[in-house]
Amino acid sequence: MHDISFGGSPMSFFPGIMGGIFSMLLLWIVLLFIVSGVLMWLWNITITRIFNIREISYWEALRLLIISAILFGKSGLNMQL
Repeated sequence: MHDISFGGSPMSFFPGIMGGIFSMLLLWIVLLFIVSGVLMWLWNITITRIFNIREISYWEALRLLIISAILFGKSGLNMQL
């Protein structure tokens, strides 16, 4: 049998794959926080004036975003005719 070493760590064999997965996860988290902020801003400038209800916080906007993703699917941008 041949002893093959990839830099000592078993994960060093997949630096591109692991780096790509980490980058995509980080990008997803950053986008989630940005979209939550946009949702909060739009809610607070639109819904509160139309229906005369209180403004929502950032964390409430994040929860609304998660609930809407569960109820309506991952994204409204991927709709097919």
